[in-house]
This record gives sequence, structure tokens and C-alpha cells, in this order.
Amino acid sequence: MFNKHLLFLGLLLPIVLSAQRIPHTDILLFNGSKNSEGIWQASAPRFLTAFNPKGYNNQPKFFADNELWLTVQTPDDTTQTEIYALDLLLKKVNRMTATPLTAEYSPTPVPGGQRFSAVRVEADGHQRLWSFPLDRSDNGRPEFPDLLNVGYHCWLRDTLVAFFIVGENGAPHTLQCAGTRAQKPVRLASNIGRCLLKTSDNKLAFVQKPTEQTWFIKIWDPVTNVQEIVIKTCTESEDFALMPDGTYLMGEGSRLYFFKPGRDTDWRVMADFSKYGVKKITRLAAGKDGKLAVVVE
Repeated sequence: MFNKHLLFLGLLLPIVLSAQRIPHTDILLFNGSKNSEGIWQASAPRFLTAFNPKGYNNQPKFFADNELWLTVQTPDDTTQTEIYALDLLLKKVNRMTATPLTAEYSPTPVPGGQRFSAVRVEADGHQRLWSFPLDRSDNGRPEFPDLLNVGYHCWLRDTLVAFFIVGENGAPHTLQCAGTRAQKPVRLASNIGRCLLKTSDNKLAFVQKPTEQTWFIKIWDPVTNVQEIVIKTCTESEDFALMPDGTYLMGEGSRLYFFKPGRDTDWRVMADFSKYGVKKITRLAAGKDGKLAVVVE
């Protein structure tokens, strides 16, 4: 299943055009630091996806300060996505999965530091949450064998997971939560966005879309089972990141916005990446040291 071969970030992979290919996306890395007013600034941009310049590079997730994992599809692979890990310090890429009959995406560290999880599209088309050992000692296992249509997920603790469940036959996507012991999912919300993040106080942040025009970032407390609105999202944006101090980041077009609960009353412009050729910011990932990975089109 696993391939230990290391690729340098600048290595160009062969290009084979295909109509089945997922649209091309790239990832930029920025260093984050606060100014004298305590507001985050993005600096020192770095292009991370030269190893796959025409392919799909998406769903970044920091596993450590200098370790960023991605979902990748190369131009010569028109049916599968695989998991790659970038060593930001050594500037190397490690392909973590190589599965000809299944696709994996949304890599996420499992609490405890011994495994990582990913959504697997299995050979029969079912989408389940799997976990795999970081030491590559086995080929992994499904964590919730009976829970299908998993789109995205977020570990709230080592025994509790929040899920984006894909709606079938026109039904809305739902937010569900399940424990690894009981396995029985509980429905929490419908019409949700794809981004699920754990906050510093162990709550779940997510986007809910009550209407086509009005979307909100909300938080759910698994202890009290209470949901609260944080702020209305940027226009048609469902992806966000949480900086180490609880500041929310969202993109709208080429602009990156920030909002700090308790300090700000609305979104404020943090940066405009149009000078880097960016037309649209989508997914974001923030590291514990302030690094910021930005998926761009």
C-alpha cells in the first residue's frame, strides 16, 4: 500500500491530459506573525506544489509545524487521489498511499500520535472513514464500518468524531457525530459546509447554510450539546481556518479575511493575494506555529 520513495518538491511529473482529471489547484505557504496590534500578517510566500504543477493539490492538513499532508491527483492518474506528506524543512515529498483500487482523501492526524485517518472511496464506491498506522505496519482499517457516505471528518477526541455525511438523492448534507465505542451516529445539523475544525476549547466549528444566500460559522459544544453562531461567512465561502489564538480566516476571491471573536465585529481584510496570480482562495489550513497553507486557483 505504501511507497517510501521520496520526491523533491521541484520534481516535475509527466503530464497526460484527461477529461476525467480533477481541476488543477495549487498550494501556497505563508509564515504567520502578529503585528503590534495583535493582528495576524502573512509573509514569506512559498509555492509548495511544483512537484505536481498540473494536477490536483488540495485538503492541506498540518501534522506538525513542518509537516503538511495533502490530497493529490497527478495528471497521469485519472481515477485516484492519494495522500502525500510534505516535509517543509527538507523540501521533500513522501507519498503515503498508493492504492490502485481505492482513492483516499482528507488526511487527518488521529489523537494519540500513532495513526492518521482518511476518507476512502472503496472499490464498490462506498465512502468510509479509515485509519492507518504512521509506521506503515499494516494496511489500515475502517473505523466506522457501518457508516457510509462520509465526505469529511474531524476528531474531537480519540473516541469522538464529527462527520460531514453526503446526502443521497438530493437530500441535504448533514453533520453527524459518533463515538468509536458505540458507533451509533447522532445527527446534529443539515445543510452544512465541508469544513469541520476543532477549536482550542474542544468544540466543533462548522458552516451551516440556512439559505442559498446566508451562511454562518457555528460552534457546537459536545458537552452541553449547544450550538452558537459565530459570524456570517464571507460571500459564498465555506472554507475557513483557525489560527492559534482563535482568529478565524476565510477567503473571498483573492482576498484573505480575518475575524477574532470578542474583538472584531465583522470580517477584516488581512491580505490580497492577487499579486501572486491568485484568482480564488478555497481551502485553508493553519499550523500551531502560525504557518498558513492556502489552496488557490
